[in-house]
Amino acid sequence: MMQEFMKMLAKKQQEQGGPRKGHDMEAKASMAKELSDMLGEDLTEGIKDAKRVTVASDSEEGLKKGLEKAEDILESKMEDDSEESEDMKDSEDMEDSEEDPEEKIKELERQIEELKAKRK
Repeated sequence: MMQEFMKMLAKKQQEQGGPRKGHDMEAKASMAKELSDMLGEDLTEGIKDAKRVTVASDSEEGLKKGLEKAEDILESKMEDDSEESEDMKDSEDMEDSEEDPEEKIKELERQIEELKAKRK
């Protein structure tokens, strides 16, 4: 991006008979810096919350094992997230239904026990 800007600036300077001096050049330089900073912010904004996995090994077999382990961890994380969303949906369904209050209490206690078991 910067390289294209510099080419355009060189072409414009050539058309105008040489490089500009003084305030004009300072204004262009500051504008170019502002544009560069803005582009940098836009490009990095999408990856602020990105996660990273590093797999290192001295053999291809070790790399494959490391990648498989990373995939396993990712799959288990995705399964946990989907279970949580299902639990949320189940609890919303329970709120909407007209069950006996005692049944609701028993169901909530069961969910609490399941969550405690997952923590261990």
